[in-house]
Amino acid sequence: MRATSRLPVLGLAAVLGLLPTLVRADAEYTLADGAAELTVSVDPSEALVWMNTFPVDAGGPWIDTIRVAYGRVGGPSALNNLPVRILLWEDANGGSPQDAVLRWSTTTVIANANTNVLNVYRLPAMQVQGTLVVGAIFANTTVVSKGVGALDTTLPTSSGRSYVGFAASIDPANLGAIPAGQFGTMESFGTSGNFRVEAHGRTVDDAALALDVSRVPGFVHLSWTGAQAAYDVERASKPDFSDGTVVAVAISATTYDDPVLADGKTWYYRVR
Repeated sequence: MRATSRLPVLGLAAVLGLLPTLVRADAEYTLADGAAELTVSVDPSEALVWMNTFPVDAGGPWIDTIRVAYGRVGGPSALNNLPVRILLWEDANGGSPQDAVLRWSTTTVIANANTNVLNVYRLPAMQVQGTLVVGAIFANTTVVSKGVGALDTTLPTSSGRSYVGFAASIDPANLGAIPAGQFGTMESFGTSGNFRVEAHGRTVDDAALALDVSRVPGFVHLSWTGAQAAYDVERASKPDFSDGTVVAVAISATTYDDPVLADGKTWYYRVR
């Protein structure tokens, strides 16, 4: 096995690696205050993008989580297990996000549709400046319209913050290619409300994560410093944590032993 924090470690000798840890912050990025009463639908053979925009909070500029709900309670559209893409953009100048820069995306399948449940998507924590834009893209390959974008229309609503676009296909790295008249705020399409799309941001602590592959036989021993009440430990096979899995949730200790030393794989760790 090779165990590592960020850099590969050769062999099974004891090793220390440094990795910044992320501490819990107060930045919750959300516009909707309840369940979705309406959905934005997409016709067969069309793609839909829906998103919320947020001024970046100085208390949580490192975004590590996106949450999305699909459909509405009792909605008629069968959505579960259909492919969907979750995305994060950074918009330096605010306003319309058609010129926003794509920073991260992942493809998954819809779950918990028509239940008002927010699905949680973890991403490698990344710093965003200016305006945060988070959303989803759904390409309707079925033969019926799909009400997929969950829209909360109850007051209070925030105008000019929720955007929607539709086209035969959508390139998330080039939202400006969506034809005129097919992209805009919800208000520009005659509806007030905000999408059930949220994000979570954190500040960055200067604590360090140390790895020791010899302290406990068969285990990778992790230890770190920090002052928060609880920590999550994440393990991944890729250095960008695109396939990261949380292996320990809300532990109060500042150590963790992971029994993967003899599995012959390279692992990356971080503590949040």
